[in-house]
Amino acid sequence: MAVSARTRRLLTWLPAAILVLVIAGVVFASFAIQESWWTQENPAASVDQKASDGSSMLTDAGFDYANVEGVVRVRVGEGGLSATELGLPIDGEKTADFRRPLRAVIASGDAVHVLDDIAGLTATSQGDELVEVSLRPDVVQGWSGAIGYLQALARDFGWDAAQLDSLETEISEFNRAGEGETFTATIGPGTTGDATVTATLVFDRASGATPVLITFAPAG
Repeated sequence: MAVSARTRRLLTWLPAAILVLVIAGVVFASFAIQESWWTQENPAASVDQKASDGSSMLTDAGFDYANVEGVVRVRVGEGGLSATELGLPIDGEKTADFRRPLRAVIASGDAVHVLDDIAGLTATSQGDELVEVSLRPDVVQGWSGAIGYLQALARDFGWDAAQLDSLETEISEFNRAGEGETFTATIGPGTTGDATVTATLVFDRASGATPVLITFAPAG
């Protein structure tokens, strides 16, 4: 079928018209982002993002705000809010993988601890109480890095240095035996304020990766 001159002209203009529409869409999206809450330098927290005592709500909205502010705040033990006041179920857990490593501020009694470069958090509730908060730092690389990281925290969290020292012998025996894929060790618990603090590290034989968890729980 023959194509008329008018049709050929329309086909010639069509790619350019589509390009204009795409550019217009990008510009519109850019304006939308510029006006977004996410790009505000110091956005005000809403009631579903920050709890009545200033703690972070342990919800998607609360973690969204923590991502923007760069800080997640949790009180563990006496004086802390109930699980439901923090947005948690009466019994259950909530996990967050942050968009970038954050600063975690953990309060327990009169003690306040600040841990930087936290990549994730898991909060566990039971009987409408916050019974555990586990932090996953993003600063550990391999076994030596994990041990060095925990040694730096040992004094603040009341961990026995002998526990950490004995791990070198234990990991050597694990490597010599050649059995099993992972080696898991627990440090603590130590006590700080109204909370106990435990560290767990898991060494992977194949990759050498050694992720660490720092867990806070109400004392007593």
